[in-house]
Amino acid sequence: MSKPIHPNFRHIRLFTACAETSSLTSAATALGITQPAASQALRRLEELLDATLIERDTMALTAEGKIVLPRFRRLCDLIRQACISTAKAAIDITEARLTWPHLHALTSFAEHGSFSAAARMMEQSEPAVQRAAREAEAVMGISLFENFGRNLRLTAAGLSATRWFSLALAEFESLRDELQEARNHYAGRISVGTLPLTRTFLVPDVIAHLANRHPLARFEIVEGSYEVLIDDLERGRVDILVGALRKNLVSKTLYQEPLFDFELSIVGRADHPLTQHRGITPDDLADYSWVVARRDTPSRETFNTMAATFPKDKPARQSVETGSLNAIRGVLLKSDHLALLSRHQIRYELEAGFLATMDHPLSGSRRPVGVTLRRHWLPTALQAEFLSLLRKHSAELI
Repeated sequence: MSKPIHPNFRHIRLFTACAETSSLTSAATALGITQPAASQALRRLEELLDATLIERDTMALTAEGKIVLPRFRRLCDLIRQACISTAKAAIDITEARLTWPHLHALTSFAEHGSFSAAARMMEQSEPAVQRAAREAEAVMGISLFENFGRNLRLTAAGLSATRWFSLALAEFESLRDELQEARNHYAGRISVGTLPLTRTFLVPDVIAHLANRHPLARFEIVEGSYEVLIDDLERGRVDILVGALRKNLVSKTLYQEPLFDFELSIVGRADHPLTQHRGITPDDLADYSWVVARRDTPSRETFNTMAATFPKDKPARQSVETGSLNAIRGVLLKSDHLALLSRHQIRYELEAGFLATMDHPLSGSRRPVGVTLRRHWLPTALQAEFLSLLRKHSAELI
């Protein structure tokens, strides 16, 4: 029989109770099991984590136990938060009956939108995944799913629960990484959500630096719209979001940290007709087609402000809309299109002489760039080092 990947939730609660009371007997009593059963459960937990958590003679936490305890406490708190919609009197019972397969089935459905897609990603049969999700629904005693036409979707309670369950799963992965880091084995993973401005210069620079220090570490760069990446961050699918900050972010679970400011410039190919102009006017800019950023982004807001100055009989020609720098670069190099970009984004193209900035200042184009993080997030050593390097590299751009 293969070794389980995740510990039994009862074993986790036993360990936290033991750590809090410094007594295996008291912990066993609190969970309603015998002391021999508690001793065996603790041993199984240590075997699964490949770590010694408690000194048996003194019942004091080991160095590894001190790493595990806050992670397990947070994991239990996250699961309890997911059960907040259940009756208060039943929360303890609900927590005790939930299993890792329940969490995986629900979070996979939330991420992929159907049981068939979730089953493919989990490499399980669709009936097995659906059965686990429905069991979780029965255990929690609330409706997690609802019919929407011919499709099935999560209810508001289901969306909330799967968000907390996703964070619980991420917490356990961070625990594994942190135990390895304590043994000076940096083979963990960092998932970084990136918005257009930082995909080509800041995040890759920091990752390259950190990868040289820790060659076994794994880095995932996730691209997407702001809305998608914010949802990924809230669910623990990405650890950090880097990019232009939003003025209107109001969240109980997220916060923003500014790193540096950037300014946008009007950019075209190096031999664009406007590169020879001095004192470019709005009328000149209105003669050309534009590659614009997606709606509700800081760059698009700046474009809209600029376009409002164009002559009324020459409205801005928004020819292409994209958030892909590769697509923008390709269009600019092969046409007379213009775009709004930061010099940081195109530093290599400017140095190589492929692209050029136009002589036309953009008022009000200064925007803050920074990181968006989860409140109360506990980064691993590798994640903390990434953040430290991100701040250091950003300070050099100011």
